[in-house]
Amino acid sequence: MSLRLKFNLVLAGVLLLAVLGAGAYVHRFLQQSAIEEVQHNSQIMMHAAMAIRDYTTELVKPHLDVTLAEKFLPQTVPAYAATETLRRLQNRFPGYEYKEAVLNPTNLRDRANEWEERIISDFREGRAELKKEVTGEVGEGMHRALYVARPITIKQPQCMACHSTPAVAPPTMLKVYGDKNGFGWGMNETVGIQVVKVPMYFPLKKARQTFNTVMAALVGSFVLLFVGLNLSLSSLVIEPMARLNRKLEDLATKDFLTDLVNRRRFFERLETEMADTRIKKGSLSVVMFDIDFFKRINDTFGHDSGDVVLKSTALRVRELLRSSDCAARFGGEEFIILLKETPVDAAMAMAEAVRARIAGVPFDAVGHVSASFGVATWDHKEDSHALIKRADTALYKAKSSGRNCVVQAEEAV
Repeated sequence: MSLRLKFNLVLAGVLLLAVLGAGAYVHRFLQQSAIEEVQHNSQIMMHAAMAIRDYTTELVKPHLDVTLAEKFLPQTVPAYAATETLRRLQNRFPGYEYKEAVLNPTNLRDRANEWEERIISDFREGRAELKKEVTGEVGEGMHRALYVARPITIKQPQCMACHSTPAVAPPTMLKVYGDKNGFGWGMNETVGIQVVKVPMYFPLKKARQTFNTVMAALVGSFVLLFVGLNLSLSSLVIEPMARLNRKLEDLATKDFLTDLVNRRRFFERLETEMADTRIKKGSLSVVMFDIDFFKRINDTFGHDSGDVVLKSTALRVRELLRSSDCAARFGGEEFIILLKETPVDAAMAMAEAVRARIAGVPFDAVGHVSASFGVATWDHKEDSHALIKRADTALYKAKSSGRNCVVQAEEAV
């Protein structure tokens, strides 16, 4: 597994955990914020309703009471004025539903339903403190809604004129609503609740939209971070390490003087090619050679000139080889060539071409140089060391035969 892949797997895991953790926190936070916003807006609506009630009671109702003898005007009722005003507001801002739910209302549209009655009972019986706000959920599934409720408690004596007994109520009001509802109230009695109900769809929809926007921005930021870190990793770590690894690989597998592969690398390549040749039932040959009288060259012209001969020899060999072949400096002035998919006749021809290239052109400062060659073809049975040993034996026969020649190795016993 590459360093980049490991890094990306770890980074992707960390970022995924970060996204999941941040997503869970943001989702919970936004939902809570949406609910708190609903509560805040509901409080504003209820305060507005109370302000309208007080305004109607103190400034509107006294001027219209003179008409009660002739005609009852619902607009003089504080609860009616507050409900109608907020209903008009609701038409412009849908979602928020305001109601003054009462146990025994004069106007039957204000009658509390079952769950509203339970909340009123909680206030009346002390299970919810007076003047304290109650928040909860009602309904199920798509009809689930969030509500905020506050008690309606009789605090103003003016209310008793219409809600104590039918006998003291304005006749015109009785003519409209009758004498069966809205009576028997008492001072400081909790008779109903102000309730604002909002379908959960509205706050949750807003929370989802905000959540999607935040998560899109977060994921986008993480993608940019992922790309940036990968680019930084490539330029600052992977590419320098790759260059360093290539240099280390060259130091470990190449001969520093001739730039051919070294002995260890050659054996690795030979083992691989032998396995491949065994499967394909093909041919494989090796050519060993060394420079004739190389010690004399060093003694006569110096080691620097000897190094030049080795470098030039490697260059001449490389020029004749195919891309599938492999040449190595085996040690000192000795070289070896691996010829893939090459039978003995072709290997002998290649060795002869290399011998002629070395001997045919003089070397700088040294003159003509020759080399002796041994050629062996693998028999699919012997190991790599046995194959090279046969080529080496053939090389020494070439030395004994006068040098500057190519000798074919004997078949393996």
